[in-house]
Amino acid sequence: MAEDYTYIVARLRSLEALSPERAWFERLARTPGENLLGALREHYRGFEAVSSPAEFERALEIEKRSFLELVTGLLQDERARQFIRSGYDFDNCTHAWKAAKLGARVSLTPFGLFPARDVEETVAGKARGVLSPSLEAHLAALDARYEETKSLAACEYAGEAAKWRFLFEIAPGEDAAAYLGCRIDLINVKNCIRFRRSALRAESLDAVWIEGGGIETARFRSFVREGEEELLSYLATSMHARLARLGLSRDVPLWKIDPIMRRALMEFLGESRYRFFDFSPVLYHIELGERDFETVRRIVVSRLNRLSEETTLERLGVGLAS
Repeated sequence: MAEDYTYIVARLRSLEALSPERAWFERLARTPGENLLGALREHYRGFEAVSSPAEFERALEIEKRSFLELVTGLLQDERARQFIRSGYDFDNCTHAWKAAKLGARVSLTPFGLFPARDVEETVAGKARGVLSPSLEAHLAALDARYEETKSLAACEYAGEAAKWRFLFEIAPGEDAAAYLGCRIDLINVKNCIRFRRSALRAESLDAVWIEGGGIETARFRSFVREGEEELLSYLATSMHARLARLGLSRDVPLWKIDPIMRRALMEFLGESRYRFFDFSPVLYHIELGERDFETVRRIVVSRLNRLSEETTLERLGVGLAS
């Protein structure tokens, strides 16, 4: 059965029209702490389930789960539904598997298609056949990789790569595949800059880079050795030239990189706002929601840490278009 994207897009556009605008986020950033919870509840019902802004992660988890369930509930195509949510299943499997190896308690997200309990019980050997064959194979591959390398870091990188390969396999069309490629490039660029500026993730560095983007992973290995200037020069002549306009530079603070990457992805998806008959407006709606969740998180953290109004508004401005 063909997907009726005209109805789906119309429904999502109607929801976007009710989404908070920049002016609302700016008012939120100026809201006194004692009034913050009430202000958050204006647009995010997840905050009705908590009694304090300090519980913002639980509230946003409730909100995001409801958001994803609404979007995937509109879709009839199983590949499209998997495309949106199975990445969370792969992440949950990898995290639960790693926690089991460490003997640590695991905290999984409720955003995938399979309950976190099923993932935990499968990893613990208490259940079989409750996950999809692809996830069962993923866990088996992690075991095999560990036997080969005895390195949890190498297994984690292998798990991340497997997730992206699966998403490419089930991508419902060229637009979805192009979106994945853009996301992968932006993740690799962000990691490249962070590796240049810190000693994080020194183990299995060659395995960090995700395949499938428009920029070959070999280039990122070279940029780590050669320097940030070479990376930025290359980006200026690539499909990601917009990054410099959005503020990416040699001197940009690390905290600004994530919101810059988010804005670049939103611009990449921008043309979908004028389309009505394919999957790309669904992707735009999801990324718009993710951007807004992250904006709320940034504001609440700033208010809880008593950052100045000026600093909070500066952090807000980096992530939102003018």
